[in-house]
Amino acid sequence: MTRVTTWTLAVSVIAISGCAPSVDDYIRMVDAKPADERPPGWEDVKTWMARRAPAVNEKAPDFTLPTDDGDATITRSDFHENRPLVLIFGSYT
Repeated sequence: MTRVTTWTLAVSVIAISGCAPSVDDYIRMVDAKPADERPPGWEDVKTWMARRAPAVNEKAPDFTLPTDDGDATITRSDFHENRPLVLIFGSYT
């Protein structure tokens, strides 16, 4: 098994087993650290972590993202409302 696969499995098992801190606990833990020890862009990260995930069958929030080449943007609401939209985040290089 590769390191990445092993790490992913380990993190998944910890999260599923309930050993990982809750989002609120994690945010409090990082907020308690000195500013120079927090992750870069922590305030933005914290805002995104605290958001509630959409429920099953709930419409995804609207968003706009740049294309890979940066020449254009893609907005979720530009796609047909009555068709499924699948979002895949990853790198396949």
